[in-house]
Amino acid sequence: MNSAINPEDVEQFLRENPEFLQNRPALLAALNLPHGGEGAVSLVERQVAILRERNITSRQKLVELSEIGRENDRLLEAARQTILALLNAVDRGHATLIWSEQACSTFGAEMGTLVWFGSAPKGEGPESVVHQLTQETGAFSGPVSAQDMETLFGRGAITGSVAVSCVRKGEEVIGALAVGASDAGRYRREDGTLFLDYIAEVIGQLPACQ
Repeated sequence: MNSAINPEDVEQFLRENPEFLQNRPALLAALNLPHGGEGAVSLVERQVAILRERNITSRQKLVELSEIGRENDRLLEAARQTILALLNAVDRGHATLIWSEQACSTFGAEMGTLVWFGSAPKGEGPESVVHQLTQETGAFSGPVSAQDMETLFGRGAITGSVAVSCVRKGEEVIGALAVGASDAGRYRREDGTLFLDYIAEVIGQLPACQ
């Protein structure tokens, strides 16, 4: 008869009987594990350390989620204020002015623009840049070249990042809403353009912008 103890059987037994060690505190305290060259620690100490690390990680995640929630609340309120302001637009030029002001004052963007398509020769100007950036999804968020920054915002040749959302009249793309920053990491691909999309959709429905 083979009396050797199978480690897998021991593991399975402990998983199925978690109270085994709980009912034997002396045995639990006697179990030692190597601790990174600093001697041995008891199993209880190791478990406490692991739980402490998990607690720290959980707190960090909660802080991150809270920050994301606060930022989303801020953006939602900014979108509401911007839409109310845009309802006063009397024509496309007025809507462009309102958005440029709201992008910086309400959203806190470094720069903002609303461009209308059809004013520049095909393949040139902001329309061409927007098409290149948004051709796959209809929106874009991420870093761009200095030339694209200058074309969209009329600033000097600086690299940066932008978030862009197309303005549509039905299925037709008639313009684009954009915010930009000289920081190439300000607008990232993973950030998305949800609130910008909402505002662009409203602009596309405004009688003054038809």
